[in-house]
Amino acid sequence: MQPGPDSNSQQQQFWGEQQNSPSLQQYPPIQQQVIILNPKYQPELNLRLISTGILILGIAISIALPFIGIEESGSVLFQISAYICCSSFILALLIDAVYLKGKSDWQTSIGMSNTWSLVSLVLSILFALGLIFILVLSLIGDQSI
Repeated sequence: MQPGPDSNSQQQQFWGEQQNSPSLQQYPPIQQQVIILNPKYQPELNLRLISTGILILGIAISIALPFIGIEESGSVLFQISAYICCSSFILALLIDAVYLKGKSDWQTSIGMSNTWSLVSLVLSILFALGLIFILVLSLIGDQSI
């Protein structure tokens, strides 16, 4: 005959005196994760709005300048307005490049892909350099005449 289970050991196991039952174990509290589905880049100083304002102001001045300046000859005013328009494009593109650099750094910091921000950054800088080259050539060409 086999000895029966000791009633004392059963009682100790039942009351959890010798080992912890799974129901009495304490688990750490579950931490809730907050996932933002579509995070948006919102810097304190929005350089994109500033670059847009500079571009609109430069275009408006370049359009209005030939009509305002009556005393000067038309060709000089059209050249000055073209320089102002080109300069406003250059300035707006360079400020937008600074905005895109900040956006690229932000995307990298949160683990998002920054490929399109970098492509836009490079294209903005290349386009601005092209406009600077055209502006310098135009200024040099006007002085030689």
